[in-house]
Amino acid sequence: MARSFRAFSFAAAVALTIAAMAARAHASLPNLTSVQITRHGAAQEIHFEFEGVAPRMHLSAHGSELWIDLDGAHLDVPPRPLYGLESPPLKALRAMDADGHQRIVIDVQGKADYAIARLNHEILLRLAPAGAVPNLAAPILVHNDIAPKRRSRYVASAAPPEIAAPSAPEYRYGGPVIERPHPSEVEPVSIEPATPGHPLVMIDPGHGGYDPGTASESGILEKDLALQIAMQVKRALEESGIRAEMTRSTDDFISLHDRTEAANNAGADLFLSIHLNSSPNPDTTGIEVYYLNNTTDRATIRLARMENGGTTDYGATGDSNLNYILADLRQNYKANDSASLARMIDAQTVADLTSGLGVEVNALGAKKGPFYVLVGAHMPSVLVECGFLSNPSEAKRLKSPQYQELLADGIAEAVRHYLSSDAAVGNL
Repeated sequence: MARSFRAFSFAAAVALTIAAMAARAHASLPNLTSVQITRHGAAQEIHFEFEGVAPRMHLSAHGSELWIDLDGAHLDVPPRPLYGLESPPLKALRAMDADGHQRIVIDVQGKADYAIARLNHEILLRLAPAGAVPNLAAPILVHNDIAPKRRSRYVASAAPPEIAAPSAPEYRYGGPVIERPHPSEVEPVSIEPATPGHPLVMIDPGHGGYDPGTASESGILEKDLALQIAMQVKRALEESGIRAEMTRSTDDFISLHDRTEAANNAGADLFLSIHLNSSPNPDTTGIEVYYLNNTTDRATIRLARMENGGTTDYGATGDSNLNYILADLRQNYKANDSASLARMIDAQTVADLTSGLGVEVNALGAKKGPFYVLVGAHMPSVLVECGFLSNPSEAKRLKSPQYQELLADGIAEAVRHYLSSDAAVGNL
């Protein structure tokens, strides 16, 4: 009898210990306790507030839905925390357990743009009808509230544009109403530094050697500015702990095939090709970022022909090359990853330049195009058109070391956010 009692007592003690350990583990998990929504013009902000540091998130788009999968989190909110309070473009918001992990599903009505960031104790999602809010991510990115960045050695020439502090929540689930700080006062999330030697980004300064690329009226050459900006991007990435190499570091001609081949042989995780733009309209300005795909847009096709060149080193021009590009797309090309990276670079660079210099920079968006330099890359790859040399004022800014540094910092910051999955820009 005594032996049975001791065995029972031991089993009970083990069960209590396991229960206590489970309780402690549960208590240590980030706990989603509140969901609130505010409006700023055409944009909606949805705040997911956590007890503890906000968990890592993994995003995926499924038709009209954005899925936010959370690492090691607990959802202490009902399945429909905003039930009956949703309004377009937000159709429904659901919180659920999906195969043992926690998921938030955002269902939109019609076409919508989104920007999302993981802050210290919350995940912030901005949502707007497609095209209604230029650079939707700017209020998240411009005040540097995701992670601390290296400060430029230059002083901004003008005060950054004011961004209104969020108003009191219109709707919320969970807990008392909390007075939200201005974005510039939000505590940044702790981001783990990149592992030394990994990941690797291959930076490709466009053109070079006997191929000057486009040029400004004053004689500024694309090949020279592309190399200067690429060297700044390399510096900014390495300061963030990300390894970077360049396809060229001198004024040499390299075929388009050899550029992506260098990235493949090095086992690069990302491929960034740096270029400068030109337009028949001298008033056109801004930054646009391309990822590989076919398109019927005439302006993009014109730009692709200009960047692809017409020499035998670049390959013959014409429809046969478009067929080659489409064949490559049917292989292992990561078009969705490249599109996500392109959107992030476009949003971050414009936000940084607008904030740092007080000048209006156009975010022309992430676009698809048939650029040969991206063909054959085994990793997500984008082509960054950093500005228009055909516009005299923008050409002058692009030549400025201050502008180049802020531009490069924005590109590097976007890459870091992309690699750490703590921010994203996209559309549904």
